[in-house]
Amino acid sequence: MQRIAPIGWPPTPQGVPPEPWAFTASDIEIYDDVLDAKSQARLFEFLSGPGWAFGAYSDSAAGASRYWYKHFAGYFGNSQERGDAKAFEVQLESNAPLIAAMWARIRRSLLTEHELSRCYANAYPYGSEGGLHMDSNVRSHFTSIYYPSPTWSPNFAGETIFFNKDGSDVLKAVYPKPNRLVVFPGVIPHVARGVSRSFTGLRITLMFKTSKG
Repeated sequence: MQRIAPIGWPPTPQGVPPEPWAFTASDIEIYDDVLDAKSQARLFEFLSGPGWAFGAYSDSAAGASRYWYKHFAGYFGNSQERGDAKAFEVQLESNAPLIAAMWARIRRSLLTEHELSRCYANAYPYGSEGGLHMDSNVRSHFTSIYYPSPTWSPNFAGETIFFNKDGSDVLKAVYPKPNRLVVFPGVIPHVARGVSRSFTGLRITLMFKTSKG
């Protein structure tokens, strides 16, 4: 089983401490109705198709839950990789034109100062779940999560929960509303909660990891 860590940016130089943490719930931005209905449906159909691999994780502890993933472009599983945003966009266009079109759209409108570092998707069936983690320790690194499912119910659970720095309290809970995008600094601890028994499909999310500025 291949183990894929939740990376997505150039490696941080060794010995560099985390930058000062001063974030609030207002730093977690939510955008609804990101795509038109036809584009959303086509994207969900594409993501739901074959090509999933198993072994991604957000908690490196022994015995922690693993889940399905698809890698489309950017940094992947090796802290020594090198690359640039333009090359990653070309890679994304080659591997997933529908997602490349979405990236171009949100970069023009919502992420105007961002450069792509990685694009991938995760999928959780009932019984899989994430662990509390940070995506980065650099303030200029951001994660955008898109929820492509055509429908969702509060009884399905599967929220994305954001915590304060020490994990002692919740900053914000984001409901996986269809066609929603949430954008946040990668230093904010967060976790994807598992879906309930009543949900029989896959909780699919599409991620864009970016550097700003």
